[in-house]
Order: sequence, then structure tokens, then C-alpha cells
Amino acid sequence: MLAEKIIENLKNGNYRIEYRERCDCGFYWYQDGDSVACECVDNGGCWFNNALVMDDLAGQFDDVLIVDCDGVIATYDVYYGVTLQIICLSHAVVNKILKLIQDSDAGFKIRTGLSTPGTKNELHEKRKIKSLLEYVGWKKDNN
Repeated sequence: MLAEKIIENLKNGNYRIEYRERCDCGFYWYQDGDSVACECVDNGGCWFNNALVMDDLAGQFDDVLIVDCDGVIATYDVYYGVTLQIICLSHAVVNKILKLIQDSDAGFKIRTGLSTPGTKNELHEKRKIKSLLEYVGWKKDNN
């Protein structure tokens, strides 16, 4: 049973935690009096989280559970907490896996680094700065 493999991996440390981020925001800079202002448009794909990945289970499934092809079992972000990313037909299995994740070393590791609501999407910040530099006409080649 696939749920047992997930539980086994949690117990023996056969997983990795991976930081993931995405930003497809639009940054629209304009002159506002003596300063420059930015209108940021979130196009629905701006997020960051930590993912609990079990590579050995990627793409596997049984009668109760499906793990996607990237092997992500759960994600953590500061607003929603730990969220399972598997498809499971049994609430009892979902609850058991979620509790084991939260109570294990994996639960601690997945929360590390994203523990405060002030944590920022690094990719979003880099893209915003790059768009500002492009707006004012500064190019990296002009060092």
C-alpha cells in the first residue's frame, strides 16, 4: 500500500525538502510626481512554499492514493500551513499522513525558513527590481 510507503519514508528520512517559488506578476512603473511608483498585477501565479518530496514515490498510485509525477507529498506556506498534494480517497489515511508529517522531523524541516508572514517571495522581489531597472533604462551591461 502506497500510504505505508509514505509513512515508512517519513520514519526513515527518505525525503527532501525543496523551496519552490513562482512569479508571473506584471510590474507597471510610472512617474508619480517627484517619485516613481509601481502597480503590481498578480496574474494568479505568484507563490512560494516548501515542498516535501519523495522521489521514490513519484508517479505511483494504488487503489487509495496517487502521488503526482514530481513526488511532492505536501507543501507548506505561512498562510495555509501544511497541505497534502496527493490524491487520496480515504480521509482516515489523509489524517494519518498529515498528523505524521506535522509531528515528525519532516514537519519541522518543511516549516523552517517560512515561519513568518513577513517572508517574501524572492523571485517576485528580483523580478520587481529588474523591471524597475529596465524602466529607468539601466541595463546590466552598463555596469
